[in-house]
Amino acid sequence: MSVLNTISRQLTLAAFALMLLMAASIYAVMAWRGQPQVIEASQSLVDRAGESIVNAMNAQLARVEGNTASLASLAESLPREESLFRQAFPRLVDDSGNAAIAGGGIWPEPDAFEEGVERFSFFWARNADGEIEFLDDYNADDIAPYHDEAWYQNARDADPGQCIWSTAYRDATTGVAMVTCSVPYYLDDEFAGVATIDMQLEGIAEFLTENGDTTGGYAFVLDRAGKVIHFPGADLATDNMQGLADLTSEMPWLSPVVEAVESGRQNVQVETAGVLDKPASVRLFDMQDTGWTLGLMTPQEEVTGLARTLTRDLMVVILPLLALLLVLGWWGGRILLRQIHSTTEQIDQLGQGGSSRELKIYRNDEIGELRSAVNRYAEKLRHLFDDVSQVSDAIASEATDIASGNAELSSRTEQQAASLQETSSTMEEMATTVKRNADNANEADQRVTETTEKVRRGGEQVARLAQSMEAINESSGEVSSIVDVIENIAFQTNILALNASVEAARAGEHGRGFAVVASEVRELASRSATSARNINDLIKTTSQQIETGSGYARDAEAAMQEIVSAIEEIAQRIAEISQASGEQTHGIDEINRAVSQMDTVTQQNAGLVSQASGAANELSVQAQRLKSLLDDFQRDNQRSPDAIPLSGPQ
Repeated sequence: MSVLNTISRQLTLAAFALMLLMAASIYAVMAWRGQPQVIEASQSLVDRAGESIVNAMNAQLARVEGNTASLASLAESLPREESLFRQAFPRLVDDSGNAAIAGGGIWPEPDAFEEGVERFSFFWARNADGEIEFLDDYNADDIAPYHDEAWYQNARDADPGQCIWSTAYRDATTGVAMVTCSVPYYLDDEFAGVATIDMQLEGIAEFLTENGDTTGGYAFVLDRAGKVIHFPGADLATDNMQGLADLTSEMPWLSPVVEAVESGRQNVQVETAGVLDKPASVRLFDMQDTGWTLGLMTPQEEVTGLARTLTRDLMVVILPLLALLLVLGWWGGRILLRQIHSTTEQIDQLGQGGSSRELKIYRNDEIGELRSAVNRYAEKLRHLFDDVSQVSDAIASEATDIASGNAELSSRTEQQAASLQETSSTMEEMATTVKRNADNANEADQRVTETTEKVRRGGEQVARLAQSMEAINESSGEVSSIVDVIENIAFQTNILALNASVEAARAGEHGRGFAVVASEVRELASRSATSARNINDLIKTTSQQIETGSGYARDAEAAMQEIVSAIEEIAQRIAEISQASGEQTHGIDEINRAVSQMDTVTQQNAGLVSQASGAANELSVQAQRLKSLLDDFQRDNQRSPDAIPLSGPQ
């Protein structure tokens, strides 16, 4: 029963842990995946709502920009006549009674409308009755020239047809908050003035009040200088237009929004949202055409509330289902454990009653299959015991034969060990002889190497001798050439002496002394020529002998080279013999080690054979013991009573 309680407790704890794990997993999935996606979808709705408001405001502003551009175009095309201007422009300024239009007109440059006139503006304003009326106040000399106003100066640098929106301001006369669209116009490609339309901010405030609550909050607008055009709950009834930063003194919670506007961030969270009095998310939109900024204030609960609601509803549905599954699993586990406990008791009875007992089958489900499997196992166990009994007899017989064979194997192993020892001694003697041969071959190789070196040096000396004789032969040729030159000089001298004698004979008595000298010169030249011929003959004879000696030296050099080649070949053969002897020595050493290993292994085999013989004897004893145990078990089965009914189905 303790096992049942333990498994039941484990199943209960596992089911409870599974329920907690599933609940935690569902909550984690919703928190990490579901809620961010729902929040992202909510933020996407906020983005679309803000873009829709921006587009609607841009449409209204574009209408004003178009009307202002029409005023500028008309001012460029109309003749400069005051009556025509007063008739043509009021309808465009009125824009079919559009209450958002506070006024508008044409503001020419000095001397541009009429020569010599500095101020000649045409301005129409909407009166208290909503009608457009002409005002000539801005042409008075007692006020500042309109040419110096910022809206006028900013339009000077604009492209033709481009609207330059002024910052928000409050009209000094009417006190109405407004913005001005200024478009330049040109005459003969020169700047001639500015066309303007003033738009009341009250219309923008009404539009945002009606459409800014689409996300459950409100909308506000700032101009390009950061001045507040519309902000619910803020006191804007002052002479000067306030900036968003000016409102933080009364609304400190706006500080994060001011920082976001200044840094260019689009999303910011605030702890309270003024008139909403609850945490909110602020989304800022840039209006590219005007440079304005639209802010959409959305309660935080509108962004994250749907995600939390979905998570709560999902947990409300899932948790009861998980609890029901837990109860059903626990109940089914208890039923299964009771059935397993019943089968366990019957298996215990089977073990106590011997292998002849069988389990009763009351069911056709998995429990019945389990009992059938136990019965099949018991039947196989009975056959196994019979087979083991037969095998134990065979093992006992074979163990006796193994012990006898091991004794004979031990004797043969000892003989093999003795033979290996004799072989090892013979291999050691052979190794000594081969090593001595290798040493002799190494010594002979050294002697041959020395002889080869000496013969090579002798060959080099013979080669140098042949080179010296060749050099002497070349020098003899040069000397022969010099002797030929001397012989030629002697011949020329003899000719000159002969000519001198002829000239001396012609001179008569005066040339007699010179004739004697010429005769002596001829004698010397003749003797020099004779000596030169003798030297030349000796040199030729010497050259022939040197050539013969050079041939002998070359033959000797060739013979020395052949001797060196033969000695090197002998040295190579001796080196091969030495290497072969070394390899034989190494091989014999390997054989010696192998024989030693074989001897060691043989000794180990002898020990193993002895151990195997002991193991065979022990195996025979254990086989007899196993046979005795099987006989006792079978006798117990024969003494056990017949199978009795076991516990019924549970």
